[in-house]
Amino acid sequence: MIYFEYLSFWSFCSSLWALSFYKNNKTIYFIDESFFSKSVLKLILKLLGKNVYQLEFKMTEVIDENGEVIAQRIASKDMFKFKEKIVRSDVLQLMRHESWSQNNILDYIYKGIVDESIDNIHSIKRVLYLINIIDWHSKKIHIKDSKLIINHRPWMNLYKEYADQYNIIILGKTSYFSIVFKIRQLIRAYPSIYNFIKNTKYQNKSNSNLTASSNKLYVDGRGDTSLSNNGFHSDFFWHLNSDFERSRILYKHHTDQEKDYFSRKGLFSISQGAYEEKNYLKNFNKPKLNYLKEFKAECKKVQSILNEYDLERMANASFFKAYDVKVLFSWFKYNNQHMVHADAIKDNGGISVIWQIAFDGILNIECVTNSDIVFSYSKFSCDIEKNLKSKAKYNVIVGYPKDYAPALLKDKANLIRSKLQRNGAKKIVFVIDENSIDDNRWHTGHEMQRDNYSYILEKLLEVPWLGVIFKPKWASTLRQRLGDTNNLLDKALKTGRCHIFEDSGRYSTSAPPILAGLAADICIHGHLGAGTAALECALEGLPTLLIDREVTRYSKLYDLSEGKVIFPDWPSTIDALMDHFNSPNGIEGFGDWSSIIDELDPYRDGMAAYRMGNYLKWLVDGFDNGLERDEVMANAAKMFRERWGHDMVITT
Repeated sequence: MIYFEYLSFWSFCSSLWALSFYKNNKTIYFIDESFFSKSVLKLILKLLGKNVYQLEFKMTEVIDENGEVIAQRIASKDMFKFKEKIVRSDVLQLMRHESWSQNNILDYIYKGIVDESIDNIHSIKRVLYLINIIDWHSKKIHIKDSKLIINHRPWMNLYKEYADQYNIIILGKTSYFSIVFKIRQLIRAYPSIYNFIKNTKYQNKSNSNLTASSNKLYVDGRGDTSLSNNGFHSDFFWHLNSDFERSRILYKHHTDQEKDYFSRKGLFSISQGAYEEKNYLKNFNKPKLNYLKEFKAECKKVQSILNEYDLERMANASFFKAYDVKVLFSWFKYNNQHMVHADAIKDNGGISVIWQIAFDGILNIECVTNSDIVFSYSKFSCDIEKNLKSKAKYNVIVGYPKDYAPALLKDKANLIRSKLQRNGAKKIVFVIDENSIDDNRWHTGHEMQRDNYSYILEKLLEVPWLGVIFKPKWASTLRQRLGDTNNLLDKALKTGRCHIFEDSGRYSTSAPPILAGLAADICIHGHLGAGTAALECALEGLPTLLIDREVTRYSKLYDLSEGKVIFPDWPSTIDALMDHFNSPNGIEGFGDWSSIIDELDPYRDGMAAYRMGNYLKWLVDGFDNGLERDEVMANAAKMFRERWGHDMVITT
């Protein structure tokens, strides 16, 4: 059987020699196609007696023999092995230049090669996924030998080796030319062009609202701009719950409204743009590679990564110098950018800090981290970082960062609960969803998210004493993603026994999961593999269930009880839920996480944000005292150990 990654006139013509082996095969499948293929090529092939079909699949359908969603397995297992083969490959070793030994450059290259997402046509994840899709489909239609024709790209020999285990032949005889991609690469190869374009886009580059202080901390936030300490999402939660001074914070506003708000609140903010500092002295040699003519594709890929590094390091180091930033505080570790940012802040004698925003119960290739300091939930989280081969001088165990919120939200939660009770709800369920995208081939899709709503909504409309609370992860797009399920939601809202949080920050929903959890009797997270919101509720002692439709059996959360905490689907979860509610004393151990909770957060005292904020204050204070970065970090670690325990700071 023949499969095309991208069916077009060029891809078809350039692979005719391969098609000659399949003269008697009347069927061709493709993943995507060009306009020419839609309008002309398929008609020609039909006249030649060939049937051409787009291969139909959903990510949730493509599962392995263990029932696990293969896309998930690729990110948590296959990609590590593939990355290791690239790292050890002769081509990368021959390409390696002495300039790669500077700072984080080598790790930046390694992660840059593998960190593009599965819906990116250039990514390694996508090709491995396509191979598994072909294997899945071939078995489905009982075909033993298949050929996959893909766009030529770096590491073709390794793709072929990977495909061999599935008895699939990879043919890289086509090319994919993207004007947008080429232009982007060209722009980012020349910092002066990039800066000009970026500053043209953000015309108010120099627009700031207050006078800057020295030795500042720059917050790389998520767009949660509130400076009210009310338990709702805020990029400044650590400041609001500690002794860290607001005047030492630097932030980027996106609108004039944000600028004015920060000005009124006494926070220094600047607009988006490329910031240049004339006094910045480049502190590194531009990384180069040993060009190999016979490996042109691999060299182009690595060269583009090196160009990105050079641009990002100069731009950010110049920015940090211009505003005297000494501490870079960020949550985003999911690509290689934080690694070059760590080098850039070091150029200004400063320190990079990453805080753990999400619970990682399994290894995931995108979570590899390089930072001076990492704030982690627990020793278990530190062990995950160690197994990922992440690099941090200090891994500081602070607990779950948002554990300050319950005390601030109980009254509001009681108001929501009382409202549902007044309308007849005697038992209330909080349902936790995830985000989704339109194309369910590259994501678990809207359908799975609709299940997070439809099953429990149908039960609510059936049972007059049941109440439901929804806190969408991405409220701004929820209604569009729900489709016809909106009708069920609207009916449920009219009963007065359903509540949904729909206010949103710049990106995500403003309300934290714990607000809904405190108003409910049972919390249910529809995705065990993404269990952060569930953990937030369980840490407060709330009964919390997990549904594992993606089958993430090697997660730490599988230490919990199946049938009492973990369920395979929504129907079985609702059956158990109703049994629990209908039993006089409930089901013993239902939603109970106590067996592992100490491993996930050793504190549970509501002071994680306080620990984070004060640690950051110690760093800034150290710079105020004229100390160098290494001594600043050593002193902060010493003070934290003396206050919270010597085993709460892990050094490398």
